[in-house]
Amino acid sequence: MTEQTRRLRRAGRCFIYVAAAGYGKTTTLEALCADGAGTYWTAEALLAAPYDHPQAAVARVVVDDLCALSGPAQRHLARELATLPADAEIWLAARRPLDPGFYATLPGSAVERGAADLALSLDQVARVLREEHGVADAELAVQVYDVTAGWPALVQFAGEALGRQGAGPEELLAAITDPGTPAATWIGEQVLAEQPEGAAALLDAAVALDPVAEALCLGLADAGLLDTGVPAAPLHWLRSLSRAGLLVARPGAAPRLVPVVAAVLGHRRRAGCAGTGVPSGAFVDFAASWYSRNGHPTAAAALLHRAGRPVQCAAMLAEHGDRMLAAGGGNEVVRLLRSIPEEQRSFDLRLVHGDALRMTGDAAGALRVFAPLLRDPARSGDAGLRWRAAMVHYMRGEYATALELCTPSAGTGRTVDDVLLLACRAGALMMLGRSSDSAAVAADALHLAESHGDDRAKAAAHIAAALGAVGARRDEHLAAALEAAQHADDVVTVVRVLVNRAEGLIRDARYPEALRVAARAVHTAEHSCPPGLLVAALSNAGDALLRLGRYDDAERHFERVVSVSHRAGLSRAASGLWGIAEVRRQLGRREQSRTAFEEAIEAAHAVADTQVLVPALTGLTRVLLDGPDPDLAAARCAAEEAERAAPEILLPLALVAVGWVAFAEGALPVAQQRAAAAVTAARTSRRADCLANALELVAAVSTDTADAMAALREAEAIWRAAGAIPAADRALVLLGRLPGADGAQRSTAKTAARRLMDLGVSAIDGTRLPAGQDRSTPVRIRVLGGFEVSVDGRPVPLPAWRSRQARSLVKILVARRGRPVPRLELRELLWPDDEPHRTAHRLSVLLSVVRTVLDPARRWPTDHHVRADLAGISLDTGHVAVDAEELLSDAAHAALLMRTGDRAHAREVLVELDRLYRGDAFSDEPYEEWADGLREEARAVWLRALRDLAGLSRAAGELDQAVTYLVWLLAIDAYDERVHRALVEVMVRAGRHGEARRAFDRWCRSMRSIDAPVPTTTILAGRA
Repeated sequence: MTEQTRRLRRAGRCFIYVAAAGYGKTTTLEALCADGAGTYWTAEALLAAPYDHPQAAVARVVVDDLCALSGPAQRHLARELATLPADAEIWLAARRPLDPGFYATLPGSAVERGAADLALSLDQVARVLREEHGVADAELAVQVYDVTAGWPALVQFAGEALGRQGAGPEELLAAITDPGTPAATWIGEQVLAEQPEGAAALLDAAVALDPVAEALCLGLADAGLLDTGVPAAPLHWLRSLSRAGLLVARPGAAPRLVPVVAAVLGHRRRAGCAGTGVPSGAFVDFAASWYSRNGHPTAAAALLHRAGRPVQCAAMLAEHGDRMLAAGGGNEVVRLLRSIPEEQRSFDLRLVHGDALRMTGDAAGALRVFAPLLRDPARSGDAGLRWRAAMVHYMRGEYATALELCTPSAGTGRTVDDVLLLACRAGALMMLGRSSDSAAVAADALHLAESHGDDRAKAAAHIAAALGAVGARRDEHLAAALEAAQHADDVVTVVRVLVNRAEGLIRDARYPEALRVAARAVHTAEHSCPPGLLVAALSNAGDALLRLGRYDDAERHFERVVSVSHRAGLSRAASGLWGIAEVRRQLGRREQSRTAFEEAIEAAHAVADTQVLVPALTGLTRVLLDGPDPDLAAARCAAEEAERAAPEILLPLALVAVGWVAFAEGALPVAQQRAAAAVTAARTSRRADCLANALELVAAVSTDTADAMAALREAEAIWRAAGAIPAADRALVLLGRLPGADGAQRSTAKTAARRLMDLGVSAIDGTRLPAGQDRSTPVRIRVLGGFEVSVDGRPVPLPAWRSRQARSLVKILVARRGRPVPRLELRELLWPDDEPHRTAHRLSVLLSVVRTVLDPARRWPTDHHVRADLAGISLDTGHVAVDAEELLSDAAHAALLMRTGDRAHAREVLVELDRLYRGDAFSDEPYEEWADGLREEARAVWLRALRDLAGLSRAAGELDQAVTYLVWLLAIDAYDERVHRALVEVMVRAGRHGEARRAFDRWCRSMRSIDAPVPTTTILAGRA
């Protein structure tokens, strides 16, 4: 049962779905009967059958297809339903609103849901196309959603056309609406043929109208141009068609016909089918005039075009073209202008045409329109022409050319075009790195806009001013721009503001808020904006989703960026390719990520887009450094190029990349300098995300474990405050991997790693989850179950040690747990048969060998891993991870959790502790006394962990698991009387009496063998 159905059930007793055929009403009702609690009937079958219902037996009655009944029959059915028990649920469905008398007769008030509640969302449409028809193109899913409005049956027809028939986006609507196609036939028989006469008349008129406004339909009816019955009938039928799902509306907008239905009706009209006549001239005049007066000039021009009136259409475009474009009508304006001969286009109409081409992504076409006008001395100085032409170059990344066109002429006046010219100039200056000049020009634009008082000019000037502002001041400018754009009904500028706002929120690391703003921008841009703005909005939404860990959603948005860019002929795919690459990098898909980064870099180079180039280069750098075989030369080239290309706002990213390369090459001072510079640059530019990334580098290159921990704690706090929970968890994993991490930090790191794996993240910086180490813990020593040293994830081969004594030196230092061992004692332990004065030099040689083994690249100071001072020689356990130390740390953490009552968490830690104990410490040195202390301590905490696990399993009723732990304990110590007793008690409790008797006998034999008292048999009866 869907969540929507659950909400309905909480709302009342009687529920009714009203929607046209194909919206899924029957499927929804049948699901209500799947659990056997309800009975499914068609309305006709229910009336035809005798229906005796014992009062206690009826829980839910489901009745479908009420429209098959006449009005009197519907009311009769309602009376029958009213006799059901008071606690019975009634679920009904109809293809259109029912007779008012039916609702009045139903028991209680009915809760109605319509087509809008049953329609598929965009994500659901994409899933249907992908899973049922093999259509994975995200942009095709958007087109299907747009033409079908999510009508489930129509989505299926579209999927079949795209999948089996191979139709592309251009042929989509024709493939499902041309006469004779399955969808057109189904719509004619199941939808249009079902409509009452008044609704059919309104549908005929609605084919010519978009939007289908209530006031317009009433006006047409009052003028005798629309006959749907009595004068108020248009409103009745409008609302009826809306409830049934033939008319759909976006929030705040008047309804329109579902495009697929409109196309089928259009074909029927052209074929001369009955009831689909061509609208009269008076109808066209009235509707076009109404549209023009009520803020719908694009609808007026389109209606005039369809009516074959090119002169009136051209006049409408010339007068209202800017308003049409501001409302997002670029594609429609371009289409309408194709019918107007070149020689009939005025200067104003040419400006509208060029601007429309720019806004639809056809930069080359726009320049072809503007070029002859710019060559005309009488026109070339026009501010309106110059800013429009400059915006084309700006869109293409040709900022110097845009700046040249935006140079104010000597005769600059105080028009709106002059403000827009200055705003464009400010933007070009900012993109060229001349921020102070940009701020001055933006201030001039803002002053001129305020004096002029035009909302459109104010919006453009505030956007320009926001480019050079930061923090609260930037937010103030964007808020003012949004208010002005809304007053001007300039939807395109509204989206521009939202895009800028989302970008700022992402830079400020305010990701949940950024996603809300970006989603609003995407929703608005999808219906009414140029593809360039849609690309920007999708990029922002994808970026926010990526930071929030919604990787699948992020990748779909980035794929749409690429798809929209390619289809519209825009050179804007680079940001989408970067996003796809970054998603895959964060998920640990190294090779896929590398390929996508390289494509993004190539695309960014082609248009000189540093805003994408620098992040793509830095991302590629990290990918090249990850994994077992880092490509240092290629990583260095990528990082250095990023540093050369980075504008000030992106410099922290580049510095971090250079720092990682230096660290990988062993140039620790360079890495530390770059890390410090990145932190400073990030704090200066107020880039919280860059600061967190820089702090992770600081932690990796720090020679002080406390400093490394502090840096990672700050990074984790930044990410968590930003809502970037995956990044915060990554910082926790890195913190838990530090050699000095305590049991609580290691436990938290493991929990964080599990959360990341649940999201699909398989690796962090090339290291697989959940186990492994990263650059912050390059040296790991294993002594439990055997001795092994690994550096950068690779075991040290035996020949690298050069002698057995070098390995023994490391073992002794590990056994002393970081405490200094005097040199004389070491010489005696390593060379017991030689005179101490003869072995001093040998110890110095061994110390050099060990340091080389642990730091072959010589990236750290000499005493980073092994210290040597007057007190002796010691292992720095703050810079080396030792499995025995982790075991003891986990044991202490588990004990604390047990004392505080957090048994569930304690059990997780104890299970991990048991996994970590691979065998006794220094099992390859069984007779060395120096190994005894750590060996016995590690063994003792492991045994205590097994006892605690047995007790916790027993308390949780997991008796088989408890038996397993107890048997292990007896295999280690056959004389532990407490374990024997617990094993017998658990087996008796589990009903395993034969095994309990055998365990009891073993207990008795063990006790007799050491002359200890034997137990009594009462324990076998469970009475001990």
